[in-house]
Amino acid sequence: RVERASGGSVSMSRYWPEPSDVRRSNESAAAAGALASPPKGWPGCFSSNAALKAFMGKKALNGKRVRLTGTPSAEDASKASAVTIEPDDPFGNAERVQAALGWAIVKGFVVYECADQAEGTSFVAHLRWWNARESGVWVDFTPRPADAQQMVLLESAHAEAKTKKEASAATAEAAAARLALGGFLTQAANGKPAPPDAKAPKQQSAPPPPPPRIVCHVAISRKLAVTRSPPMTP
Repeated sequence: RVERASGGSVSMSRYWPEPSDVRRSNESAAAAGALASPPKGWPGCFSSNAALKAFMGKKALNGKRVRLTGTPSAEDASKASAVTIEPDDPFGNAERVQAALGWAIVKGFVVYECADQAEGTSFVAHLRWWNARESGVWVDFTPRPADAQQMVLLESAHAEAKTKKEASAATAEAAAARLALGGFLTQAANGKPAPPDAKAPKQQSAPPPPPPRIVCHVAISRKLAVTRSPPMTP
């Protein structure tokens, strides 16, 4: 629990960002640095790039379905306007949307290319949950950086294990380490502030630094950004 400035306390049991939420395709893939989603050449690179295909396949991320997705439509955003959306908690966001709208939760990863390394050689994946409308269309409400409005989302059996934890110095340290790896906003798109620090209230004179810049090569998927996608065949 965290003490409020006005007295009393508030429970901070939630899903906390952790460095283990980030997976690398190989040892040379830097967990931090410039990221690009979709990877350059998408969707053709999904079939032509052996390293990417292996990373998304059974021996690594164990992908089931993959889609290039944008931000929620105005209609979808309106339906979820009363839902609390946290900028660094895609797991809790998906659960709250499910509770409010009944939309199923899809668990998986955002797949990025390491943009500051040799093209097509290194990739990282960030654990992420999102929702699916009754029609099967995927909707990801967690805010994205301005230059990463298109993302490759991969449904995966390896994305199930995420548990809530009480706030502590350890969760705060882990969250700071994870946020330094990028992919999150420090402020939600609906104007709600990021969660308070687990150790102590942040001083107004020392705001947290922004996350690393994400470079996004925007591509339009002809095969994968569809209402329903066939099972992956890595």
